[in-house]
Amino acid sequence: MDEAVLDRVREDHHRLLDLVSELETSDLREPSRLPGWSRAHVVAHLANNAIALANMTSAAGRGELVDPYPDGDRDETIERDAAQDAIGLVQQTATAHAQLEIVWDSVAEHDWQRPVRFRDGTVADLVSCRWRELELHTLDLDLGHTELEWSPEFCGHAIDFLLPRLEGSDVVLVPRDLERTWEVGDSPKRKVEGSGASLACWLAGRTPQQLPSGDGPLPELGPWP
Repeated sequence: MDEAVLDRVREDHHRLLDLVSELETSDLREPSRLPGWSRAHVVAHLANNAIALANMTSAAGRGELVDPYPDGDRDETIERDAAQDAIGLVQQTATAHAQLEIVWDSVAEHDWQRPVRFRDGTVADLVSCRWRELELHTLDLDLGHTELEWSPEFCGHAIDFLLPRLEGSDVVLVPRDLERTWEVGDSPKRKVEGSGASLACWLAGRTPQQLPSGDGPLPELGPWP
């Protein structure tokens, strides 16, 4: 298990709580950058995601596979929890963060490769998932955090994960500030250039501070991988 990624998740938990703890209930009712979701919906989703990952990790340690949301529809749960006032939602989020970190602190080294019922992955993959969820959705809160704060490590990870969205495009992604490129297709002919953060943000379906540039229009993105 990459301890550096675990540390980044803990840091992101602290940052998220610092951001939302300053908000009034009326602030949480304001729209997020995600269509149809308020800030409260985003925070509720992140809290429930933490609980889902903690439950899957605990089950994997027992040799069991469970669904991320076995007790009901994910969207219904988000709608319910987003209706809370600021105090309730922040408390729920803090409790969820603590539960997930306690569970992950107890995972033995050999248990990180146990399978989970999420993208046919492993417990270690859940940590990467949480990293993506936190970085992307903290941006979605529209509270001043932008992709310009993403680390080079996260940008590279996000591009690796999201590259299937360019399947069939035959392009080369050329981040100006990362020491690698990404090729899509057998004989890619077009370049898409920008900072690593702008490329990762664009691939995630968000509007970066500065759009990448390319040889012609940017390729259309496929579905989330």
